[in-house]
Amino acid sequence: MQYDEGMSLANKITIARALLIAPTVACLLMGYRTTALILFGLACAGDVVDGMVARARNEITTWGKVLDPAADKALYVALFCSLYVMDEVSTLAFVLFLAPQVALGLGAIVLRFGEKRAVQSARITGKAASFVSFIALAFLIVKWPAALPILYAAIALTYIASLDYLRGALRIQSSDS
Repeated sequence: MQYDEGMSLANKITIARALLIAPTVACLLMGYRTTALILFGLACAGDVVDGMVARARNEITTWGKVLDPAADKALYVALFCSLYVMDEVSTLAFVLFLAPQVALGLGAIVLRFGEKRAVQSARITGKAASFVSFIALAFLIVKWPAALPILYAAIALTYIASLDYLRGALRIQSSDS
């Protein structure tokens, strides 16, 4: 059964964590790395909490399925762009990270507003890529030396997740429903 009220508690949590993006980026750019890390951690913890709340309260909504990954992408891309502007990641890493993020976002929009008007649920590959991206970004924020290998692992997982979501989208598009 799917709950269909747009503004569930889980969606409010998602909006609250999206509102943490600007202060997180501002703190990072101003050099308040510990504060940026704390805000980033809160936003990412909110990602876990909103999903648990939605399932526990049976409030899984189409709006939530769209808003949640959009908030994730906005957070990760905003932080990564900030790190790039601060010259803390290479152009190659920047392009490799950004390309699948943009592709996933555009793919979700096409699927949602296309003929089938569908939304894909989260997939394990996407969750794995998101988790490793979180670790990489946290380590980049605090300038931990192991950040770059973890970043490249996150990038690789994101490409794998992108292919998995593409396969799912193609199945949806070819279904007869």
